Amino acid sequence: MNIDYQTLINGIFVCGLPAVNDVIKNENVKAIVDLRAEAKEDTIPGNVIYRNVPLIDGEPNQTKLLKEAVTEVIQFYKGDKQVVLH
Repeated sequence: MNIDYQTLINGIFVCGLPAVNDVIKNENVKAIVDLRAEAKEDTIPGNVIYRNVPLIDGEPNQTKLLKEAVTEVIQFYKGDKQVVLH
């Protein structure tokens, strides 16, 4: 089995779009924090919580958005939900 995602710490994963469904299935992920500006929620299974925090490459002053993404991940983690960033 080829695993195209990484574990940041137990319960928090990071991956690119092609590996999202694999990490959801293999790691029992219950939440996604999607950092892509071009994100589309339509491919996410209905039982997975989805949050989009659109970071734009090369755009300055995105500190507020980055903090929002980190806060989302922390809340899911503290709520005992496996979470993936992508």
